[in-house]
Amino acid sequence: MNLKQVIRPLFKIENHIELVYETSLILKNDGREDLYYFIHSTDKERGKTYRELLEQGARNADIPFSGGYIFQLFHFHHPWTHGGYLLSHSSADVTVNIFTLALNLWKAGDKAEAIYQLGRSLHLVQDIFIPQHSGVTAFNGHGPLEKWLAKNWKTYQVTGGGYYHWDKTFTSEDGTRHQLDSKNPYDWIDFGSHLSYAWYNRYFRHKKYNEDTFHKVAAKIIPHALRHSAGYINKFFYEAKK
Repeated sequence: MNLKQVIRPLFKIENHIELVYETSLILKNDGREDLYYFIHSTDKERGKTYRELLEQGARNADIPFSGGYIFQLFHFHHPWTHGGYLLSHSSADVTVNIFTLALNLWKAGDKAEAIYQLGRSLHLVQDIFIPQHSGVTAFNGHGPLEKWLAKNWKTYQVTGGGYYHWDKTFTSEDGTRHQLDSKNPYDWIDFGSHLSYAWYNRYFRHKKYNEDTFHKVAAKIIPHALRHSAGYINKFFYEAKK
C-alpha cells in the first residue's frame, strides 16, 4: 500500500470553507438568526469573525503542521465496527474529544479558540457524508468523487431544513441494532456513517462508477452534510448555554 495515498488530504479544503458559510445560511433561514449573526460577528481579541475561525478550523484539520491537523486515518468511521482507517480509533472518537475541548474552552471564556476547535470537529461531521469515509477506503472512487464535488457541489445546495433533534435506530442484516440520539456528539458521526455507508454499498463498492454516479450520490451527500452541519453547530451552542 502506498502510504502517501492513504494519508494525503482526502477532501478538497475549499469545500469546507464554503460549507461553513452555507451552513450559517441554513441556521438563519431556520429561524436561528442569533446564531447566524454571532457567527458573522467579530472576535475583538483575534480580529476575525467567528465564521473565519470556523473556516480556519475546518481547513486546518486537513493541513499537516497547521496546528489543527487531524491525522488522515482519523477521518473515517465504519457504522457497524466503529473503527477508523487501519485503527480502532475513528472520527467519532476524535469528534467527541474536540467537541468537549471546544465546550470547555467556551465555558472558560475563550470563545475564539472554542469556535476554532468547533470548526475542526465540523470538518469531520462533513467528511463522514463522503461514502468512502464510512466504507473506510481511500480508493473505489474516493479521489475522483471529491474532485468532481469540488466543482459541482453547489448544484445540490440547500438553504433550510437543518437536522437539529433526532433519534434513529439502524438494524443490520444479522439483527444488530444501533440506537442513535442527537444528544450524543459521537452519534453525529455514527448517524452520518450509517447513511453514507448505504451509498457506498450502492454506488462504489463494486468499483463501477461514472459522472452519472457522482450526480446521484451528490444529491444525497450535499443536503445531508449541510443540514447535519447546521444541527451540529446548533447543538454546540445549546450545550454552551447550559
